[in-house]
Amino acid sequence: MNNSKNILFLWPNVISFTALLMAWLAIVILLQEKFYLSFALILVAFIFDSADGYLARKLNQVSDFGRQLDSKVDIFIYLVYPAITFYQFFKLDDPFSIIIIFVFLASGIFRLVRFNCIGYVSGFNYPGLPVIFSHLLVLIFLLFKEINLPYFVYLANFLILGTSALMLCTFPFPKPKKISKGVVLLLILIFIMLYLHFYGNN
Repeated sequence: MNNSKNILFLWPNVISFTALLMAWLAIVILLQEKFYLSFALILVAFIFDSADGYLARKLNQVSDFGRQLDSKVDIFIYLVYPAITFYQFFKLDDPFSIIIIFVFLASGIFRLVRFNCIGYVSGFNYPGLPVIFSHLLVLIFLLFKEINLPYFVYLANFLILGTSALMLCTFPFPKPKKISKGVVLLLILIFIMLYLHFYGNN
């Protein structure tokens, strides 16, 4: 498959570029201060990103190009979008927070590059915390924001640093075997975010 002239148009790669498009639109809308709509779109990107590898295996279209493309798209979905959200929406814009967010970005990119180099460990496990859990941080911070948690900035920076450290670690993290339940959860979250966008205060 690596020598195919039409590798760009293989369905898994089309799905990956669609995920990238959704991530880009999410970032643009986030910069327009429409957080809930942007987060709904980034979750759509999450679903497309989860589908490309599955589709590649189903269609026997696994390729080195596809693996590299998937990793690069992950940077935008799971690292750049959360980083901008931390800075803009959650107002982690003091000098110390900016450094912490950079550490998060650097750790996540290191994690993705390392996985491309060494692959799975201890069977079919990820080495360290996958970058996809960055969206969980966004949800936790959203909860903190809604309840006006005291010392939010300090706690947020601590959690971002902790997540960065877990991404740098090499402990075996089991890869989910079934994505159907995860997709259902993402669809529920998308619906909630769209509801908040159209009928909430944002």
